[in-house]
Formats: sequence, C-alpha cells, structure tokens
Amino acid sequence: MAEQTLNIPQIIAVVLVGFLAIRWFLSSGSQSSSGNAGRQINPAHVDQVMQMFPQLDRRNVMWDLQRNGGSVSATTERVLAGRGLDAVCSFDPTAVLYSGLAGLEDSS
Repeated sequence: MAEQTLNIPQIIAVVLVGFLAIRWFLSSGSQSSSGNAGRQINPAHVDQVMQMFPQLDRRNVMWDLQRNGGSVSATTERVLAGRGLDAVCSFDPTAVLYSGLAGLEDSS
C-alpha cells in the first residue's frame, strides 16, 4: 500500500478554505442580527423625496428610506404605484437622522 503524504500546497489550500469558511460564518451572523439598525438616512434623500411628494409625512419617508437601504427610486416607485408608505410606531427618526448627520460631518 502506498503511503499518503500531504504536501505544502495542499496544507495551504486547506488552511485558506477553512479561514474563509470561518470568516464567512462569523460575518453572516453579525449582519443578520443587526438588521437595519446600523443604516443611516441621508437627509438629502429625505429632502429629495419630500420635494417630489410634499403631501407625505416626513417620518414615513424616513422609515421607508431606512427600510429599503436609502434608495430614493424605490421610495418614489412605492408612492407612484399607490402602495403608500407604511409607518412603524417604534421608529425613531431623530436617532437615525442625527447619526447620519454626524457621519456626514466626519467625512468632510
């Protein structure tokens, strides 16, 4: 029977695949647990939607932008399709907006 040995490229490949698998499992768990909590709303996006649709409630616009990742086009499509913007009672727009403003001030 032939003796089986591991050579250096095989060991490197196993270590690399193992590292990437562990990193993927750890990063996917942290993203799903935080959900939308870490997203920031860009005040310019809120103003842009409010200029197009002044009849909408600012809080509902902020919630929809928070929910869809800040996509102005998705919010606009929702309004134009007549689906309306749903509001959640527990949504605190001041916390998200002010943290977004702090991020904009730091980048300039």
